[in-house]
Amino acid sequence: MELPNLPDDYEMVVRSGKALCDRVLEPVLEKFGRFWITFGYMCRQAIEADMPESAKHANPRSSNPHQWDRGTFGNQVYARVDIWPICVEDGEVGRHDFGKWIMHECDVDLLMQWTRSNVYCITISPKSRRVWLEWGDQKKGEPRQTLFMGADYWQRVYPTLAENERPKFGPSHTGGAMQWRGQDFDKR
Repeated sequence: MELPNLPDDYEMVVRSGKALCDRVLEPVLEKFGRFWITFGYMCRQAIEADMPESAKHANPRSSNPHQWDRGTFGNQVYARVDIWPICVEDGEVGRHDFGKWIMHECDVDLLMQWTRSNVYCITISPKSRRVWLEWGDQKKGEPRQTLFMGADYWQRVYPTLAENERPKFGPSHTGGAMQWRGQDFDKR
């Protein structure tokens, strides 16, 4: 079955794409050069294509964050993109060094990477968690998850850093927790 990948809210998707470019993609391009975008926007219809009917109706706003017009934060921008930096793939920049630069220089909500890949999944939102983690393969003896920036960083490490060592954007709006709790967001 062929599915169109058309947004429900074109204006929101355009604003989200522009925000991704301004906050992340253009700074990365300027600093490190070219990268491949491996996954960007995904419409609701494509997300739900293989879901059982009960899951589709259980929480209509719960979806893959690649659906930039999903309304999680009302009219505020929330978007995700996966990039594969050529400089990391070619070994010119280390995987951890690239991630650290993103977290220290770009206005991101969440940065995820995988032990077996040079792809970075980057999320932006109006209330950034500012969490950076790496997913591992437990079958290969790797930890399921390694947190480079999370609650411990924002609560224990960040306050001890000199001003010139602190991330440009911070601290975390959730204290470094992976979940938003009790946040007030502009709802449509």
